[in-house]
Amino acid sequence: MEKNAKAKMLVVDDHSLILDGICRIVNKIPEVLIADAVTSGKQAIELISQRDYDIYLLDVSIPDVSGFDLITQIREVNEQARIIINTMHEEIWIINRLIRSGVNAVILKTSASSELLNAIHCVLKGETYTCPRFESICQKLRYSLMHSQPKDVPTKRELDVLQAVAKGFSTHEIAALLAISENTVETFRKRLISKFGARNAIDMVIKAVERGWLILR
Repeated sequence: MEKNAKAKMLVVDDHSLILDGICRIVNKIPEVLIADAVTSGKQAIELISQRDYDIYLLDVSIPDVSGFDLITQIREVNEQARIIINTMHEEIWIINRLIRSGVNAVILKTSASSELLNAIHCVLKGETYTCPRFESICQKLRYSLMHSQPKDVPTKRELDVLQAVAKGFSTHEIAALLAISENTVETFRKRLISKFGARNAIDMVIKAVERGWLILR
């Protein structure tokens, strides 16, 4: 980027209202120019392959293309790209993927608009940034991993069952939801109770929340 030139940004979010709100906030920053703003992952892929941007502001949950696939594609064409993730997701497996993805900033959509401004200013200076809520979840995750042996870490499928149990679904409902047998659901439930050192399913959910593996809404 040339000296005194504005940093060009691509914004991707499948919700038009959120996209408009982001654009209004970013337009307050004189050093940044929103070159393109799209609601489709396919549109984003096309633009990423054709144009150069300095900053990419993405959601990870876009219906037609995974935000993580967009991150990979951006890194393939521009290793130095500054990527900001703006997401509503607080699930532990998504947090884990975001940490491993090497993005430059993460903010949650529950954050104040000032957090987006903070993130942009930081990446403009070559720094990283995470909003306080995301950092709090990461701290819980680090604590959980420090106090868990590898065999104690729930698998993705076990976490699917854990979420369903937390929502109050019955064994029959969970089996139908995940397309597995009721016996398999019960096996996962018993494993989870054992892994969390819980007395029962309710205690399991409480411990999962305390250790950052489950976000209740």
